[in-house]
Amino acid sequence: MASAGRLEAMPEQRSEQREQLQWRITSATLAVAAGRLDAVERLYCDELGISGSRVATKLRLGVGSADLTFVAATESEPFYHFAFLVPGNRFEAARGWLAAGTPLLARAETGETTFDFDFWEASACYAHDPAGNIVELIAHLGLEDSTETGDFSAAELRGISEVGLVTDDLLATLERLRAEGPELWYGEVGRYEGLGFVGRKAHTLILVPTGRPWLPTGRPAESHPVEVALAASGRPDLVARLRGGSLEVSGPEVK
Repeated sequence: MASAGRLEAMPEQRSEQREQLQWRITSATLAVAAGRLDAVERLYCDELGISGSRVATKLRLGVGSADLTFVAATESEPFYHFAFLVPGNRFEAARGWLAAGTPLLARAETGETTFDFDFWEASACYAHDPAGNIVELIAHLGLEDSTETGDFSAAELRGISEVGLVTDDLLATLERLRAEGPELWYGEVGRYEGLGFVGRKAHTLILVPTGRPWLPTGRPAESHPVEVALAASGRPDLVARLRGGSLEVSGPEVK
């Protein structure tokens, strides 16, 4: 999630004219510095136990109902923010699972590593992966609850909850998404500033301007290539492709 300096004061915004569709993220493809792909694989697959497959310069992870793919790139050091969705009643166990694999990031003011978002009835924690990505685990009270007890395992991940889209024109990006169905459900955006959440609670794209600080490190957001696929019952699947700070939205490529 991006820095919450304005977010907590923002009223929830839903479309009054269109019913909110049940969009979910089915896949995300991110670039990773080629020299870091091995370390990324070790963290997610060996340390955290996420199911993965590696083919040369591509690593695909199974995250609940979604796929997260890292592709080795010639860009020097791309980084992103994304969040994994965990069962609403399993946050503490999930937090311990992540902490066992990599150090958690703390709130600078307090040293706390749990971030409570009361306005969403959600709790989250953060870590860096070896590529410098800001990885979040987020649990929403009452959503995707689990019957499991004891230690958390990667098999309990429910999917990809958030992917940050860092763009040079927030309004143009929002309009391209809205034209295909996904709506702004929380936040507010201007053309060059703001923070917008598109999709629905727990299944959202975060629209962020270049330079806005990410929680919890304050690192300024950078725009790097990303591809995110979304699906909703009764609607054609969508693929949002961000290149050079500009977003295109279309149907999935035929392979």
